[in-house]
Amino acid sequence: MIKVTIGDMYMFRYKNLAFLKIFDIWFEEELFYTADSSIKCLHENKKIDKNMYDFKITAKTFLLDISKEIEDIFACFDYKSCKYAINRANRDGIRVWKVEDSDDKKKYFDFQNLFCEEKGIPKLDADELNNIEIFCAETDEKEFLGGCAFIISGDKKTVRYKYGATLHKYNANEAIIWYAIQNYHARGFEMFDFGGVMPTEDKTSYYYHHYKFKKKFGGDLIDSYIYFKLKGVLKVLYCPFEIILKYCFKQDINNLVIWLNKHRCMK
Repeated sequence: MIKVTIGDMYMFRYKNLAFLKIFDIWFEEELFYTADSSIKCLHENKKIDKNMYDFKITAKTFLLDISKEIEDIFACFDYKSCKYAINRANRDGIRVWKVEDSDDKKKYFDFQNLFCEEKGIPKLDADELNNIEIFCAETDEKEFLGGCAFIISGDKKTVRYKYGATLHKYNANEAIIWYAIQNYHARGFEMFDFGGVMPTEDKTSYYYHHYKFKKKFGGDLIDSYIYFKLKGVLKVLYCPFEIILKYCFKQDINNLVIWLNKHRCMK
């Protein structure tokens, strides 16, 4: 289950891992500190007090400053792989919009989950639809090209890319990201988080194109953290988890999640 509380605008979800329930939180430190859960997990782009967590995983993400003038933001994009693609999408008449209609949400939900099924990655839960912001694209002929979904921080300063699935046609990915950046810029957001990357120049790597796609928008490559807090006897889980992550999955938390999903260990 995933939930956003409108008053405080914090975002969290419960994930079941075998017999364990994990309280998964984005950005909201105070909720991470105060929540009474056996296993808590905080996704954050800054360092927090070492006394407030049991262990952490350090990853990478691209963070783009969208508080600048919109022309200056666009100027940071790579010309050949990004600016040209966005301009070409405009010339081809690709329409991008922020989804509000329930039918459009259902269309995106079905499209995204078919993509997840094909890739073997965790699917969206139906409860998430009203708690993420979705942007979709289509052609002049009304061909649905897919969409991207985002979550926002409680202070409404940071937006994070969370889900995405398109047909990879007509530069829809670039068009959607650019439209979303403009939308959040106009609403006063300051940072656009591209949702994590695995930096690599190895063209045979699964992560290569994923990394290059996000890099071309000109954001800064920064450390991103996942903090864990365990209660009581559950603290003994840390050592085996660290060993499994390091030696079986080479510190790749995404690969671990995919493996757990494929083996139906996570819901």
